[in-house]
Amino acid sequence: MKIPGLDPRQLPADAKDVKTITTPTGVNMRYKEPGKAGVCETTPGVNSYAGYIDISPTAHTFFWFFESRSNPATDPVTLWLNGGPGSDSLIGLFQELGPCAVAENLTTYLNPYGWNEVSNLLFLSQPLGTGFSYSEEEAGSFAPVTGSLVNDSIAPATGRWPVIDPTLLDTTDLAAVSAYHALQGFYSALPQLDHPVKSKVFNLFTESYGGHYGPSFFNYFNEQNKLVADGSVKGVELRMNSLGIGNGIIDELTQAPFYPEFANHNSYGIKAVNDTVYHYMKFALNMVNGCLDQIGYCRATNRTSLADMAVCTEAEDMCRDNVESPYYMYSGRGVYDIRHPFDDPTPPPYFSAYLNQPEVQDAIGVNLNYTESNNDIYWAFQETGDFVYPNFIEDIEMLLNEGVRVSLYYGDADYICNWFGGQAVSLAVNYTHSAEFAAAGYEPMKVNGVEYGEVRQYGNFSFLRIYESGHLVPYYQPVAALALFNRTINHLNIADGLPLTSNYSTHGKPKATHTESFVALPTSSSSAVASSSASASASAYVRAPIIPKEKFRPRF
Repeated sequence: MKIPGLDPRQLPADAKDVKTITTPTGVNMRYKEPGKAGVCETTPGVNSYAGYIDISPTAHTFFWFFESRSNPATDPVTLWLNGGPGSDSLIGLFQELGPCAVAENLTTYLNPYGWNEVSNLLFLSQPLGTGFSYSEEEAGSFAPVTGSLVNDSIAPATGRWPVIDPTLLDTTDLAAVSAYHALQGFYSALPQLDHPVKSKVFNLFTESYGGHYGPSFFNYFNEQNKLVADGSVKGVELRMNSLGIGNGIIDELTQAPFYPEFANHNSYGIKAVNDTVYHYMKFALNMVNGCLDQIGYCRATNRTSLADMAVCTEAEDMCRDNVESPYYMYSGRGVYDIRHPFDDPTPPPYFSAYLNQPEVQDAIGVNLNYTESNNDIYWAFQETGDFVYPNFIEDIEMLLNEGVRVSLYYGDADYICNWFGGQAVSLAVNYTHSAEFAAAGYEPMKVNGVEYGEVRQYGNFSFLRIYESGHLVPYYQPVAALALFNRTINHLNIADGLPLTSNYSTHGKPKATHTESFVALPTSSSSAVASSSASASASAYVRAPIIPKEKFRPRF
């Protein structure tokens, strides 16, 4: 496998002129300012910083921070996380909501809908081993079946990669603790950076497996923040403002029943699988010892021992292989956009090749090659059964009851985290105002007079279905995504952007009934052209090895 920017005889060089800050808490931050080298955010007067937060000698978390284009001194800080588990947050930076995107010629251009239009943005590559984050570094390559890293004594090296023990951070709750230490390290170093950021208002936005990360992380951060506030522990006190989750897998027990339903009864009039496959999915869901039963067995355990985790892994395997995955095997349609073919060429994959260029690696202070996903992390999480744990919807309930703004938003063409399941989760959240939320009707969500979706909202809780969008909402509908983000963090109504009140309620239909026209798959000839184009693009960057289709289970 050839890595762009890597001579087979030469691994990435050490970055030059890296600055180091040591915080009062003993955390080291190593950083550079990529914008000054023309990398990514080049808006005049808007600073950016990238590098590592060294929590310990074996914990080096990569970060990339962008000042707000509006008012960095008073605008809040928003942390963005992608999911996976093991998928890097730089996916969100370059393909969705960051200040720049990457063109086919591997140069960047400014994104006018980047979320740093209204907020300072922090991207963390987590857990350790994701993206450029590492415990140690090693020359190696990836095993052809599992995608796991093997050192150069086993196979010729294709690059220098992160080395970790994936079993140390193999559940969402463990990852939350690590992320909090990285976040506190970042905040403790901020005063020594040459920047105007003063606000302690904090938001967390995430997507996909972020349906786990978001509730768990924010709730853990919130609990730690209380301890900082009362002096029990040292740290930087934050104002915990809002949590946003896009196309999230939050609660498998609630969402699993909607895989067969969305496959054949979606709002695009697409019947993705035949009746035999559809009924198999339904049977596997509801049979004795099927998906729902096995999730119940998992939730009856303490989820602490190897035996407990094995029960949960069995449940995950049953649900993902037999309820979710038949669609992948038999529909021919996209994982992240039901309108697209299975080999989906969107969004363009150029950013990985961009990050493997020597001049870019130097500008962001790294000496590692880049992959967007880490399979070792993915398999480690699978072995604990974290996917089917029950506590993430409970975390949302706790946050809502404490007054945190929670915003759920789902692109309505996504299969893997479809909006049917997201809507069901929103109605299953049991908090103080559950009845009022359920009684609220759907109103159009408009930006400058254009309708982009339908929203149900009561007070600080909202669920938004966004039209004609796949899994990565900011990529498909950038105008709507930026508006949703701005309205959430600034406590405005999602529907119209007016100031929010505590008893505000949307009014309208009890169900989101908007439909779109049927979308046929491309013909074989046009499909071949698209596939050829996608393959050519893919050959220019590093992907995790493709698992054979009969074993294929996409990551979130």
